[in-house]
Amino acid sequence: MKEEILLLKIHKALKEGKDYYEAICGNWKINKGRIPYIQYVAGVSGGKVVCAFQPSKWEIIEEGSEKGRKRFEGTEAPLEILKKLQKAEEKVLKKFGRGSAVAYISLSEIV
Repeated sequence: MKEEILLLKIHKALKEGKDYYEAICGNWKINKGRIPYIQYVAGVSGGKVVCAFQPSKWEIIEEGSEKGRKRFEGTEAPLEILKKLQKAEEKVLKKFGRGSAVAYISLSEIV
């Protein structure tokens, strides 16, 4: 099974005063087909990986201006995952397209 980490730029939400979990849990335009493979979600701010969470439940927003976006509930990822992401930071940052707030990296790429 393909195991992925969803990478999200969260600096704007952090500037608004949100904590890491509030900043990262939603609402994101992500590919619904990738959700079953996402093992972890990592937050990137200021060119650094600042947090990582392990999603336990995903929700698709059904109404309003956020319709179709996804959000998750979860818990903090093990510290070893965050450290591996931070160690592979250069590789992580290269995954983002120009101006994109969402990217993916395979778990095997950071091990």
